[in-house]
Amino acid sequence: MFFLGHMAWGYVWAVVFAGKRGGKLFVPAVLMLAVLPDVDLFLGGFGVEHHTFFHSLFFWVVLFVPFLAVYRGKFIPYFVAVVQHFAFGDFFVGKVMLFWPFSLSYFGFSTAMMSVFDVALEVAGLLLAAGVMYFNGDLRRLLSVEKRNVLMFFPFLALVTSMLFFAVDVPIVPLVSHIWNSRLLSTIVLGHIVLVVFLAVSTAQGLRSFR
Repeated sequence: MFFLGHMAWGYVWAVVFAGKRGGKLFVPAVLMLAVLPDVDLFLGGFGVEHHTFFHSLFFWVVLFVPFLAVYRGKFIPYFVAVVQHFAFGDFFVGKVMLFWPFSLSYFGFSTAMMSVFDVALEVAGLLLAAGVMYFNGDLRRLLSVEKRNVLMFFPFLALVTSMLFFAVDVPIVPLVSHIWNSRLLSTIVLGHIVLVVFLAVSTAQGLRSFR
């Protein structure tokens, strides 16, 4: 799954597990945690393989135990934002080493990225996240002139970086032509543009508060 879907569904699942506190989540942290397991994409030079231990339940449970012990229920939505990345997103779109180190087997539906299912899941996540943001008040807060919104720069940077990462992976034809001729790719690109613009505007609103 692309960062688009991971961020969107990460936010949705975090709000679900936050319950009544759903409108008080620190959204920049949720969005960053939702894509954090994919840090392994940039660690290939160190021998780290994608979809291995960074996509393991055990790895993140151990890492988050101190936070869960201190913050208890308040931290659960943030933990869920990480876990849904591979237990939901990459499980349905791909295969992951879900139970490392107890099992080195990969689990998932092996659905390919850029398949009809993947694009539908990512677009559905974006639309659902937008609806949830609107109804719980997060959309208004994230587009208001507020200092903490400047931290939306980090998910903005992560999303743009992922777009550039995947863009260089399409060398067969000129990228613009490929996007124009593929409905699935054009849909994914449009979704990324919508999210990038939203994150950029939120960041700009945060910067305005420092004037």
